[in-house]
Amino acid sequence: MMIFEKVKSAIDMKTVAEGYGLHIDRGGMTLCPFHNEKTPSAKIYGDNFHCFGCGEHHDVIGFTQKLFQLNKPIDFVKKLNTDSGLNIDIEKTPTKTDISEYQKRVNEQKTYREYEKNAWQILCDYLWLMREWKKRIPASPDDDLDGRFVYALHHFDYAE
Repeated sequence: MMIFEKVKSAIDMKTVAEGYGLHIDRGGMTLCPFHNEKTPSAKIYGDNFHCFGCGEHHDVIGFTQKLFQLNKPIDFVKKLNTDSGLNIDIEKTPTKTDISEYQKRVNEQKTYREYEKNAWQILCDYLWLMREWKKRIPASPDDDLDGRFVYALHHFDYAE
């Protein structure tokens, strides 16, 4: 197991966020440390942080890196290890291959999250259109039926 996975499996996001001074309410919401705000717009999940205001999304390592503006991956791993008392042996510095593999996985996760977000947006837009189409009720029984109205009637429950 790579050092990055060891650190991520040893500590959860809530512990890291609270350890660095964020106040988290019962719903997991907190003020985002990456932009100024008066009401909480960031949510702490078990293994990641997401701000609905500025769009920042990080795991414990990325959060620490962004919060303290550290450039070298080993620096933020060491900081988490020291600050959280994880006692993980960091004798061996990760190789360039280890770092690139980790960054590749992070990028793949980010790409998937974007794909999933776009897919949900398309589905929500489609459902909204179907709601609009259902409003195209003919004024009288003699009027021609709009194909979109008929389609919405038949498929709305499925789409919803």
